[in-house]
Amino acid sequence: MDFVTDQFLYFLGGAATAVVSMWLGGLLFFRLLERRERRRLLQTQLAELVSQAFEVEQWLRRLRSAELMNGPPLEEPSPMKQVNMIAWLFVPELRAEVKRLNTAAIAFEAWVQQGVADKRDSRSVSQATLEKYPVVQRAVLDSITDIASKAESLVRQ
Repeated sequence: MDFVTDQFLYFLGGAATAVVSMWLGGLLFFRLLERRERRRLLQTQLAELVSQAFEVEQWLRRLRSAELMNGPPLEEPSPMKQVNMIAWLFVPELRAEVKRLNTAAIAFEAWVQQGVADKRDSRSVSQATLEKYPVVQRAVLDSITDIASKAESLVRQ
């Protein structure tokens, strides 16, 4: 082969390498942007989930106040539906923790209903029902702590 042909082949090889490099670079850049966007969306959803989980605890306190302590009536619905929706749609890794929070919230609501029944029967909440309060409240708080801890570990991944 002559000198011109050799130079032309080197040029074609370099051009092909440049095109492939640009294509791969663009693909990697696109994947990086996609991963960042997914991570940002996950962080947003995790923050919303943890915030709503704390709202569940506040809502349960307001429920207790309204039903057992003659506090202001509770008008807003439980934020538990929002917590469930976020977990099922966006953060399946937290479904088990959200299920535990749901179970704890149901137990808390059952405890409140038991207190309402006590008040209806004897005009005050029984001592046995009052003694269960730390247990049902601790279950709710532990569930929220589990959700927050797992959410933090998911953000760090």
